[in-house]
Amino acid sequence: MENEELRGRIREVAREVLGEALSLGVTTWHAPPRGYVNVDEVDPDTGQVAFRTLTSTLGEVHLRLWAKQQGLLEEVEALAKRLRALAPRPPSEQEQWELRVLALAQEVLEPAGHDAVVEWRGDGHLEVGVHTFDRREWRFQLETLATTRGDVPEPGCARRLGLEAQALALAAKLGALGFQAMRAPEPEDEAARVPGVVEAVLEQFEYGHHPLNSLFDYLGMPDWDEIDDDRLRRRVLEQVCAHVRARAEEEKTWPDVIPADRLEAAFDVLRARGFVAEMSASTTMSGGWEVSRELADLRREQGETIVGTVFFDQQDAASAMEGHPLHLAYGLVNDAEDDAREDERTEAEDAKVSEDAAAVGRTIVEVLREHGFTPEWSGDASSRITLKPAFVWRRRRARVDTTETWSLGEGNRILALLVEFLPRLRAFEFFPGDGVGVHELRSDSLRELTLCYDREEAAKDALATVVAQARERFPALQSLTVRAGGFEETVEL
Repeated sequence: MENEELRGRIREVAREVLGEALSLGVTTWHAPPRGYVNVDEVDPDTGQVAFRTLTSTLGEVHLRLWAKQQGLLEEVEALAKRLRALAPRPPSEQEQWELRVLALAQEVLEPAGHDAVVEWRGDGHLEVGVHTFDRREWRFQLETLATTRGDVPEPGCARRLGLEAQALALAAKLGALGFQAMRAPEPEDEAARVPGVVEAVLEQFEYGHHPLNSLFDYLGMPDWDEIDDDRLRRRVLEQVCAHVRARAEEEKTWPDVIPADRLEAAFDVLRARGFVAEMSASTTMSGGWEVSRELADLRREQGETIVGTVFFDQQDAASAMEGHPLHLAYGLVNDAEDDAREDERTEAEDAKVSEDAAAVGRTIVEVLREHGFTPEWSGDASSRITLKPAFVWRRRRARVDTTETWSLGEGNRILALLVEFLPRLRAFEFFPGDGVGVHELRSDSLRELTLCYDREEAAKDALATVVAQARERFPALQSLTVRAGGFEETVEL
C-alpha cells in the first residue's frame, strides 16, 4: 500500500471511530510502512499546529490518560486495533523495543498521572519522559526522565516535575533491559572524508600558525562541515586530541631553546621596531602579502608607523618541515594612498622605493644574525632571504595556543573537547548537548564558563548538575553561568 493510500485509509478509519469533533492529523512513514494518528493543538490566532501521537498501525495507544479524560479510551483502543489491521506486519526490531519501553514507561508514569512519551535519541538509545506544552512557542516539549542507558540524564527536570521517584524507577527498569544502542550505519560518503579531514587538521597544526580552536576554519577540502554524523565528528576529534597529547609529551623532550624559538624572538624584535612579522602566513606568497597588508592597516589605525613586513607562507613551512631552509619574503607594506599612485611613480621614486625595501631587508638580516642565524641574501630588494642554517620546522604550541576567550556555536559543540589544550583560556561559552557535555571537558586555566540552552527550564534544571561537574573538571573556575534567551543565572564558585 502506497503512503498516500495508507494515509487516506487511516484518516477515514479515524473519523469513523472518533468522529469529527477532535482535531486529528495523520502521518505516514514508508520504511517500514507505518501510519500514525495524531492529536493536534491548533493555535487559534496563528493556525500553528502542535501534535502528539495518539496511536499507530502497530496497534499501541500512547495517550491513554488523555483519552480516558476525554471519555474516549474505548474508542481509541478500538481505533488502534482497526489501524493494526490496515497494515498488518511484524514489528521491526526497533519497533519491538519502542513498544516494550512504552509499556514499561506507562506502567510507571500513568499511576503518577502522566502519559508516557518515548522517543529515539541521536545516540541510538530511547528516552522516556512526559510532554509539557510551551504556549509561547506553541509546541510540545519532551521532558526527559530516563533513558535505556539506565540513567536519569536531567535530574533537575525530574525534580521540577515532581517525578524524581518515577525517574529513578524508570532508570532502573530500563537499565535492566540490557538494551544496546541502535543507530543507522555510518554514512559511507562522510566516513570516507574522515581520514582526509584529520590529515588536513594535523597539517594546519604542524604549520604552527593558528590556535587549536581555529584549525577547523582553515582546512579547504576535504571540508569538516561536510561531516554531519556526530559519531564521525567525534572520531575526528579523538584522533586530533590524541595527536595533540602526543605532541605535548614530545615537547617535554625538546631542548630549552629550539630554532623556532630564536626565530620567534627575532620576529618579536622586528614587530617592536614597526614590522609586520608573520609565520606560516596564508597558503601562498600572494596570500602572505594580503595578510601583511591587513595587519599593517590595523596597526596604522591604532597609530603605529609600519616600517615593513617579513613572513613565510605555509608552502615554505611545509618545505622546512622536511629540513629545507626557510625562505623569507619581506618588503614595504603600502597604505591605500601609496597603492593608488603606484603606476604614477617616476623612475627616481621607484628607485627610492627599492632602496627603502632593501633597507628593510638589511634590518631583518641584522636582527636574524643577532639571534644566531646566518641568513643568505643578495642585498637586492627583489630577492628573498634564505634562513641558514636549515632546521626542521616545529613550533612550541604554547606560543600558538594563546586563545583567552572562545565562544563555540551549537553546530560545532564537539570542538569543545579542545579546551583542555588551550593553556591561556580564561572564558568559554558553548551549548552542551548529546554531542558533548561538561562532564567530558577539562581545563586547568578556565575561570569563566557560560552554558547556553534553548529553554529557560532546561537551563534551570541543569544548573545544579553542571556546577557539580564543573567543580570537578575546572579547578580554576570562578563562575559558571547558564543562559537561555533572556534568562541568565550565574553561580560564583
